[in-house]
Amino acid sequence: MERRYPLIDIGVEDAERLLRPLPGASRPRALELLTGGHINTNYVVSFDDGRRVVLRIYAHGEAAFRKEVELLRALHGSIPIPRVYAAVFEPQFFQYPYVVLEWVEGGALNETLSSSPAAAPEIGEAVAATLLRIGGHAFPAYPPFAFVEYVGECLFERGAARYLGAETSARLWAFAQEQSGALDELCRGEALVHGDFQGDNILVKESGGRWEVAAVLDWEWARTGCYLSDLGSLLRFEGEASAGFQRGLEEGFSRRGAPLPREWRRAARIWDVAAHCEKLAYPRHRGEVTLRSIRNIERCLRDYAD
Repeated sequence: MERRYPLIDIGVEDAERLLRPLPGASRPRALELLTGGHINTNYVVSFDDGRRVVLRIYAHGEAAFRKEVELLRALHGSIPIPRVYAAVFEPQFFQYPYVVLEWVEGGALNETLSSSPAAAPEIGEAVAATLLRIGGHAFPAYPPFAFVEYVGECLFERGAARYLGAETSARLWAFAQEQSGALDELCRGEALVHGDFQGDNILVKESGGRWEVAAVLDWEWARTGCYLSDLGSLLRFEGEASAGFQRGLEEGFSRRGAPLPREWRRAARIWDVAAHCEKLAYPRHRGEVTLRSIRNIERCLRDYAD
């Protein structure tokens, strides 16, 4: 079981009731579950007139709901994100918070790179441009975490060490402490980072003969922090198009006057270790999610610590 929270099962009649706060809402014609993601439950709701919206139900509480709604409303117009049509949390009406979002056409980043490898450099440049636009914002209400402290918290306070074993956990902790200063030097100050800037959360599309980012989804992990953490998430893609995509990222940053440091790949992969530790800081084995994070941590140690 890879999900952190079970899917929330609803039918068309439930969707009709939840969509009543939506201005001009009509009876839904169909409901389609979106299976991506591990926490919240998302449905595409279709109407007879051809319109579609996304019904996003938050499984783990009000705080994540309010944070994401605040960010989506504040960033709309400056970053490609879905519009919020309605945001509702009325426990007497429905036990979970939920939002009704604009449906955005586009393909998931990793799937598009796999199916269109020749376009990888152009897609990489478009993703870099979006990442720089995200970094142009600041939200002090969502403070950063220090890399080394977060790795230690996940390992020893939240239980990630149980999946890595004592020897690997000790090596990782020593490595994190050794690398902390160098990572801090490479960060360009504190600005907004997405926090889960990877394949399923980035939709891309071709428009007018050019590739662009159609939408960035799932903002509940966003915070003030170091841009290297978002670059680390992007380096998880390892398909045929990965080299071209990474060249496109470099070109995108360079064209906009913010060239990446020579050692950016190494630094980004090390930063991504913190995200993999967070994925392991969970009381239940989550199948491939857990195994993939273990493999990524072990590979990083093998490449840079040994």
